[in-house]
Amino acid sequence: MAFELSSFIPKESIFFKSLALFVATYILAYFVLFSKWTYKKRFEAASCFLSIVHAPAATILATYDLVTTAWELDAANTTFQNRVMEFSLAYFLGDLVHFLFAAPDDYLFILHHAATSTYIMSCRYYTLHGAKSVMALLAAGEVTSPIQNVWALCRMARDSSPIARQIYIFLSPIFTVVFTFFRLLVGPFIIYKISEFYIQGTATTVIPGWLSFCWMLKSSIAIFGSFVWVYKLWKGLVRLYIGKVSTKKLMHGIPWGNFQLIKSACYLNFLSKICLFSGKDGHPTSFTSLVHEGVA
Repeated sequence: MAFELSSFIPKESIFFKSLALFVATYILAYFVLFSKWTYKKRFEAASCFLSIVHAPAATILATYDLVTTAWELDAANTTFQNRVMEFSLAYFLGDLVHFLFAAPDDYLFILHHAATSTYIMSCRYYTLHGAKSVMALLAAGEVTSPIQNVWALCRMARDSSPIARQIYIFLSPIFTVVFTFFRLLVGPFIIYKISEFYIQGTATTVIPGWLSFCWMLKSSIAIFGSFVWVYKLWKGLVRLYIGKVSTKKLMHGIPWGNFQLIKSACYLNFLSKICLFSGKDGHPTSFTSLVHEGVA
């Protein structure tokens, strides 16, 4: 019997329409919106723009599902949940292709997107159950993406645009705190509640035990990646404020012999240098090379 695509992806699916939307968005960003940027930054900015299109919609839709339906992790997927998963799957696969082509050395992000995509695919097309866990992880993972991508675009443009630099400096502490809250507190709590349910084995009739274990493993790996990203963010924030302290010191003519100020600056510098991960200013080398927040 000849293979029919509709046997895997239903005719009413919005996956291909969503994929076409994200491809068109990427082309628009790369060839029009950021056409004057350098080669590498154009790719990074186009990836950011994809996330700006995806994240607000995914966050709102997933959150709506969470507050309007019961917390049943083994329930059959609803049509609404299937559409949200198809929309997000198109984004993650499209962005994964971007990283494989434009940033093949960004292993954390490639692993994150691959894990997220297979999680969604297995839930949407294989088990047909358990979409509530995807909705919860989408809502928690994507909620920080809008501010993250504005921050990332301004970071890339800060050397050529004073306005972008001001926005970048203004958003840095806000984004770092918000991202830390969702990735170190909300995300792990959600994964704990999901894992607590699946470990009991009550969902094995609709979700195989080995698959629920894979879901938990993928989510845990994503959280580990989040810990690394949070670490880099705080390192970058420390370095950013070291630079601001030094600039103010020079502007106001404070004597270099001021022992307390020098001691504070040296201490902050020491903290930044013991960090193991290096970016130009302490942030990841490419923060589109960061969770534009997909499924945690």
